Amino acid sequence: MFLGDSQPLPVDIDRKRRVMVELAKRGMTITDIAARAGVSRPFASAIISGRKRYPGCEHKIAELLKLPCDYLFPPRSQLEIDEMRRAEARRKLRGAA
Repeated sequence: MFLGDSQPLPVDIDRKRRVMVELAKRGMTITDIAARAGVSRPFASAIISGRKRYPGCEHKIAELLKLPCDYLFPPRSQLEIDEMRRAEARRKLRGAA
């Protein structure tokens, strides 16, 4: 999603997993990284899951974890985002069944 895009982004499972592994390696939680980044826990969670894209916050989290931003928060093409939306819809259908 680009800033100003009206459709919410789907969860980016790879992105979320990558950040959570790096947090776990450091004995940190989303609450910890949010406090250090100066943002709320829900906001940090949305950034980490890929639901929101805020490059400044992504760079701050990457800096705090001493990792390249593109590694933690890889850019996604519109095709990738569309596929993530379809996968999310499938997961929701399976959960509703």
